[in-house]
Order: sequence, then C-alpha cells, then structure tokens
Amino acid sequence: MEKSSEKQLVKEKVYLDQIIDRESMQLLLEGDIIVPDVKPDMAQIVSTDAKVTIDRAESSSDRVNFIGKLDLIALYIAKGADKPIYSLSISTPIDDFINLDGVTKDMWVDVKADLANVDYKMLNDRKINYRAIVNVAVGAEYSDVKDIVVNIENVPENQLLKAKLKMRKTLDNKHDHFTVKDQITLPSSKPNIQEIIQCAVQIANKDVRIAAGRVNISGELLVSTLFKGDSDENLVEFIENEIPFNGSVDVSGARDDMYADVTLNVQDQYVQVRPDADGEDRIIDIEAVVGAILKVYSSDSIEILADAYSTGENLNIEKESVTYPTLVCRNRNQTTIKEIIQLDNNSPDILQIFRVKGNIQLDDVKIIEDKTIVEGIIEANVLYLAESDETPLYSFQAVIPYRQVIETKGSTSDMKVNLEIGIDHIAFNMLSRREVEARFLLSFNTQIVEEKTVDIINDIEFNELDPSVIENMASVTVYVVQQGDSLWKIAKKYNTSIDELLSVNDMENPGKINAGQKLLILKKAV
Repeated sequence: MEKSSEKQLVKEKVYLDQIIDRESMQLLLEGDIIVPDVKPDMAQIVSTDAKVTIDRAESSSDRVNFIGKLDLIALYIAKGADKPIYSLSISTPIDDFINLDGVTKDMWVDVKADLANVDYKMLNDRKINYRAIVNVAVGAEYSDVKDIVVNIENVPENQLLKAKLKMRKTLDNKHDHFTVKDQITLPSSKPNIQEIIQCAVQIANKDVRIAAGRVNISGELLVSTLFKGDSDENLVEFIENEIPFNGSVDVSGARDDMYADVTLNVQDQYVQVRPDADGEDRIIDIEAVVGAILKVYSSDSIEILADAYSTGENLNIEKESVTYPTLVCRNRNQTTIKEIIQLDNNSPDILQIFRVKGNIQLDDVKIIEDKTIVEGIIEANVLYLAESDETPLYSFQAVIPYRQVIETKGSTSDMKVNLEIGIDHIAFNMLSRREVEARFLLSFNTQIVEEKTVDIINDIEFNELDPSVIENMASVTVYVVQQGDSLWKIAKKYNTSIDELLSVNDMENPGKINAGQKLLILKKAV
C-alpha cells in the first residue's frame, strides 16, 4: 500500500502472458538405409513411411535448441522366385537450433515439426537413399508480472474509472509422457506369427478433461500390424487393433473450469511376439511411450483502475502500455472426408486391401468474421495384396483435398488461430479391383486468440491543486457535449463531480448524454 493525503493505492499482482513471435525453418536430412546382412537383396521398394518427433527443447539467449528424431521404414520385395516381403528401418537423430529474438533461458518454448516431403531412391540392391525436408516452427512465451493499481481508498467511487481486463492466463506449460502397455491376440482365422514385418501405431480420438490438480488424457492407439504367417513365410497377413488408453499429468492448481491444450505423439514403441497358453506364437506384446505437451490456462477477468481524479487535488498518474492475449473462442469439430480412389494404369489390380493410411497437410488458414476456413490435403496411401506375380504387395498414393468452415464466434481477420488437425478414424471399402472408397474422420481443435493493448496504472502521485487553476475558471461555463464524451470525462476536466453536474443540469441518468447537448458547469470554490 502507498499513502498520500490519506489516499491509499490498492495494487494487485497480475500475470500477463507475453508471446514471442514464432520463427520457422526447414531442415534437410539425408542419408542411406542399408540392408542388414541377415536380409536378402532388394528387388523393389513396395512402401515407405516416415515420422518426425521432437523430444526436447531448451531456450537460451535469442536461441532455441531442439532434439528429436526422424524414423523411416521401408517395405521391399526381395529377389528370388518366391518374392518374400521384408522391412527396413532407421532412426536418424535431430539436434539443431533456431535463432529467436527476445527469447531467454527461463521462457517456455514450443517446437513443432512435420514432414514437408520425403524422397527415396534405391541406389542398388543393398542401399536406399533418403532425402527428407522437415518443417520446424518455434515459439516462446513467458508470464510478465505487473503491479497494477486497481483502486484508490478514500476517493469517491464516481471519481474512479474502472475497466475490465479479460485475459488468457497460463497456469502451467509441461512436457511429460506416459506408457501404454497391452496385448494383442491373433484371431483364430490367422496363422501363427513367423515374423512381424511392420507395426505402425497412431493416436486417435483424444479426449482431455481436467480434474483437481490433474489433466486426464484418454484416447485410442490404432495399431496396424503386417506379419508373415508360419504356414507360408511368403504369405503376408494383416491385422488392425484399437487399444484404449488413459493417462494423467499432475498440474498443481488445475481446476475443471480451466482449459488444456494437449498435443500427443508416439515417441517410442516396442513390439514382441510371445507364445499363448498352447505354446503357439499368437500374442503380441506392445508398449508405446506417448509424449504429451500441455498448456493449462484459464480465461480470467480482473477489474482495474483505468483513470481517476480527485476534486481539489492534482493527480500525476504513471501509466504503462502492455499487450496481452485474450481467448476469444475455442471449439472442437469433426467432419468426414469421403473419396473414391482410382488406381492409375501402372498399378496392378487389387486382391485384398490391407490398410489405408492418411497424412494431413495444412495449406491455408483464413479467419473471417465469426468463421475460420481451413484448406489442405490428405496424402492417402493404400497398401494392398496385388493380383501380380511381380509385385504381390503394392502401395498406391493419392491426394485428397479438404476444406472445412469452422464456426468461431467473435473472430475477425486480425486475430490469431491455433489449430490442431488429426485423423480420428479411417474406413475403406473395396468397390472393384481398381477402386477404393476411403473415409477419413478429421478432427479440428481450434483456438482463436486476440492480442490486446491496454494502458495500466503503475503509480499515482497526489499533489495539492494550484488555486489559480480554479480562480481562472469562469463562474459559469456552458459546455457543448462532443462525440465520445462522457459525464465522467467532463467532470474530471472541470474538477467537479458527476453528482454536481446531474444536480445543476436537472439530469437523472449519468450515462445518457448526446453530442451537441449543452451543460451548465459552475465553478467550485477552492
């Protein structure tokens, strides 16, 4: 508290989120995938897949370091008359940095990475060359503490102008992880497992709920497994499984009226085949490490002092301009994108579809009044058993455009959007030997943020009013109300009170004055 002339300033500590602008870069990762000695020579690459993961990020002065990895996998047909299927995989470490002006060691940094493009080239029957372009976007933020004047005691309330400060307040940012373990038992129609060729794990149907001091996360692991059966090692089998999971992250102070933005990714996965009760290899033990990036925040409102005056005194008000984010709206939408995929002339006919994968690419986000328009493509990959002796297993790529209009009430074109797009479910039907109907259930988690600037009062100095100021005023002033005037502003300008203006002008409603209206103002005695 600060005192002057028995006036007391009431201050509160307010934590304002401060956002450092995002920077982006592209990484070029290049290397070779070598066929190990225990596997045969390659005749043809069937399918490729890649995933980029950022595991850790640290900030220093004007710089952000990040560490992660690029996982690549390739399926190939081996040389020989029986043409068996094999897989190759490699994990390439990522250790790089990006310059970000204004960032310091104690700030929270957020690093997101996605694959822009991956090219594979078979150099010879033992080596594949890959070139991957990775998009990296980095942002930082911190909580700025301000001592803001919110009230003055012993000053009449109608000489204080209050304002509401509505802001997004971050409670905590966290990196965490949890482990999901489960068992997959083969259906009776499938043969015993001779060897797992590929096991792909994706996260879908994410749900986030906040309880007291904890963020609870649930969803499903979509597990797609290619394997060789022991009845015929050249016969490729395929199964899909959905494994529900629940995890939680402790966040001190979290309440159910707060919000949580959570990004999940599969950091590592471990798969092992083991025998069932009859001693047959029909059980797959799976363990997945799920990484979670969390931001827990609330939409708070605080009443602050915007301006003040005191009749008979001169107030020297110290102000500071601050910028802060406020949450306009957030919502979650789902939509189904359906497309008929037709094989090109170079692709063999389909005997059986194993799986359809999808990779989301975001091309454009546009905010208009009360709406956000999202456009992009789905890179679809169809892996199937082919009616061909040369290529018994084949994959086909297709590009499917999507456009989604999302209701974002209160949004305007000058605001910022935080958008997370995911594929919650993929379904497909084989329409013919040349056509596949694919359905992708997309989820859109949208958050609209507006950055506002406001003048806050840090301090007020009270001084005696110079008597000449009042003495030089006319005894009676006729004031013509201007556009944008308020009775409070007029009372402050002429060092009088709102009650005095109401009484002299025979008015009842202090909030109702019109431009051009004439008001009588009487000089007050010093």
